[in-house]
Parts: sequence; structure tokens; C-alpha cells
Amino acid sequence: MSLDFARDERADLVKPVGAVITALAILRCIGRHREALRLSDIVREESINASTAHAILRTLEHEGLVAFDRRTKRYTLASGLTDLAAPLTERDDPAMRAANAMAAAAQELHATIGLWRRVGDEVELLHVADSSATMRVAFTIGRRLPMLLGAMGRLVAARGDFDEATLERGFEAVPWAIVPDYTTWRAEVATAQRDAIGLDHGHVNAGILGVAVPVEHDGPLRHVVAAAMFDAGPHPDTTVIVDRLRAVAAVAGDQ
Repeated sequence: MSLDFARDERADLVKPVGAVITALAILRCIGRHREALRLSDIVREESINASTAHAILRTLEHEGLVAFDRRTKRYTLASGLTDLAAPLTERDDPAMRAANAMAAAAQELHATIGLWRRVGDEVELLHVADSSATMRVAFTIGRRLPMLLGAMGRLVAARGDFDEATLERGFEAVPWAIVPDYTTWRAEVATAQRDAIGLDHGHVNAGILGVAVPVEHDGPLRHVVAAAMFDAGPHPDTTVIVDRLRAVAAVAGDQ
């Protein structure tokens, strides 16, 4: 008797609302198809009463979740769904979280600032912010580069569990403009491990200063915020650059 009572009590607490379930079924149905759907298509596929489906679709259209083409009499999903999901997307997407902070830092530092993600033996550019300077370093979103490249590479090497042979191969795979001395580079990796800062003075691109900081404080290094600027240009002191990049990294990491 007591077990039946407990089961009934739980059912009352989670009793679904029919109209909500039907609305979700309609949205999922439309989302499964590349082409726009007629009311009759939705009714047939979901076995829903036509008048109920029509009323729900009109409500979803009013709320901006569904778009209705009055010429073809067909329904598609609308941008209101994107707006509805935006807070969740921003929580999970470091690029979206950091976009405004990156734009502000790029202007302040007269630099190009990128948010990079490690993907296997490479780093991939997720987002970039440019300054308004006439001459500036250009990055392309989606570009992939060797993981040990430049300022970022020193951080990757510092935070990775690599043996010496792997580091040597990775170092040799980097398309250096001016190849650094390997012993000096290893000392710079040790400094990056100690200070959580990666620096590159013109070895990737002559005359370009690269500064990088990690997004994750500890554990595996998945994301890096890096700035690139003309080494002889009107940029702030390195300490100022690092502090600004760390502030961006904190936003990207939601810390």
C-alpha cells in the first residue's frame, strides 16, 4: 500500500502538461525537416488534432519561435529559438563570453587578440578581435596552426605531458620565421610554466610580439588567449598586456 502511494505521489509531482508536450513535438517535427512544412504534414507526422496543432502554431508564431509563410502556407523554425537559447549557449561557449572583452582589449592594447583552442597537435582560432589601427596583424577564424607555435606554443609545451622527443619533433614542425635556439626555447617554456605567460619576440613573424595566457588555471590546457602586435609599435608594457589578457581569459573561462 505504501509503495503504491509513493508511486502516485511522484506521478502527481511530474504530471506533464499536454499543450506543452504537443508544442515541443511540433517544434521538433519542424526541426527535423530541411524543407518548410504544411499544417497537414505536421498533423500527419505527429498524429495531432488539426485544430489543436493550428492553435499551437499560431501561438508559437506570435512568440517568434515559428515563422509562417502566408504565400506557401508552410512553417519553419524562427530566430526566437536562438534568442531563447542564447544564455545557455553563452555559458558553454568561451568565444561568445569573451567577445566583448576581447574587442575592448584589442583597442586598448593596439593588438589583434585571438582565442585559440587546442585540437590534437594543433591550435584552432575560435574568435578574433582587431584594433582600429591602420596597420594590424590579421587572423582568420578557423585557422589551425602547429600546437607549439609562438607564444601559445610555449604555454602548450609548459602545460603538456610531453617527453623530450615529442617536444623536439613539435619544435621542428613549427614554420618559424626566425628559428630560436632550442635550448633557449626550452628555458622559455620553463618560464611559461612558472609564470603562466607565453612570449615570442619575432620568431613566428619578424617584428611581431606575441603574448599568450592560459584560460584554464590548471589541468589540461584547452584554450589560450593570445595577442599579436608590432614589436616596435605603440603598445603598453608587457606587464600591462599580460594583466589585460588575463582579464579576458577570466571572462572566457567564466571565472
